[in-house]
Amino acid sequence: MRRAELAAAALIATLALVAGWNAYKYPSGAGYDVRQHQEYADLLIHHGEIPGPDTRSEYYTPPGFYALAGVATVIGEHVHAGDPHKLGQVLNWLVLLAAAGVLWLLARELFPGRLWIQLGALAFFCFLPVVLRVGAMFHPEPLSMLLTAVALLLAVRLLGRPGYSWQLAVATGAALGLGQLVRAFSLWTFAAVVVALAVARAWRPLVVVVLATAVVASPWYIRQAIRYGDPIFDRPTRNEAIWDRRPARFYVGLGLPQVFTDPIRPHFLNEAIPTTYSDVWGDYFDVWRGSRERQSFVGLLPTLLAVGGWLLLLARSVRAPPRLAVALLPGLGLLGYLYFTVSYPTPDGDVLKASYMLTTAPAWALAFGYGLDRLPGRVRVVVAGVLAASALVALPFLLY
Repeated sequence: MRRAELAAAALIATLALVAGWNAYKYPSGAGYDVRQHQEYADLLIHHGEIPGPDTRSEYYTPPGFYALAGVATVIGEHVHAGDPHKLGQVLNWLVLLAAAGVLWLLARELFPGRLWIQLGALAFFCFLPVVLRVGAMFHPEPLSMLLTAVALLLAVRLLGRPGYSWQLAVATGAALGLGQLVRAFSLWTFAAVVVALAVARAWRPLVVVVLATAVVASPWYIRQAIRYGDPIFDRPTRNEAIWDRRPARFYVGLGLPQVFTDPIRPHFLNEAIPTTYSDVWGDYFDVWRGSRERQSFVGLLPTLLAVGGWLLLLARSVRAPPRLAVALLPGLGLLGYLYFTVSYPTPDGDVLKASYMLTTAPAWALAFGYGLDRLPGRVRVVVAGVLAASALVALPFLLY
């Protein structure tokens, strides 16, 4: 194996150890809305039913993850009867490893020979706190992220190879449709791929991708529209213009100094920037343990590199459709997240979870790698050293 492959293998092995430990130690009954997720999986696998809106449930969430997690739970009933839902966490451990592998393939496909991007993206992903935290839970978001990475890889290959293979187009559409059968947040990925195909003027593959996506995902949307009148998210909201639903501080508040001194709810409540930042790098909603304050400082440099790298990648991908699908996703994810959090305000700030953007993590990882690669040679080495030291400092927090 070449050094790059050895380094990638070491990173994925580290992810396997850290995420495996977390899946083992993190309580199966902890995490975001865990009771609703487990009840959904149990009801689906044991009774073939999807929960309804009469009780607090995830009835508006597609059943893809719950079908797999339900199967894992049934296996758990036989091999780990004391805590069968633990196998759902093991499922997400496998999903994280698969996502890291797909990200490595995607980075090599987009940036052949550019090792700083490839390894930088993989390292960012493997040490990103929100990925490891949600990946330890009984939760559908990691599977949605994996399917997004698969769809991006297939779309990049479709756009980057001559002839626009119809088989790749069908596979891309199927992956996009499967993502929407896990979480509606995968719609952002669908939009990014469609725009990239349109920019490439690949009209026939575009039609095939859209049709394949519709074949896979439309039964769920039709069911929801018939039953609840809204195919995506049937939840009540305020009867007022969307721009009146949030005060100005929601958009511009920075949460200083608490974002560094005490980054946990209820500080800077319902302020989008500090809440999301704290939940990406720390634990704003108090479902983990460790030094949140240290994490707020650790996250500064990689955040700047990721945002700067994304803006550069976007600017330089306008005429490169294979890269454009990836470059568009972080921005579309931010817009979708903003629309969702503004449309459905809550007094406790519960909608401002960074996990809602987990589908964009592979694209943000590539943006980080791109930003790192664009630094001058000596500066890049120094920054890489600082980042490596930061990862070691963060390790006690990353391990539950």
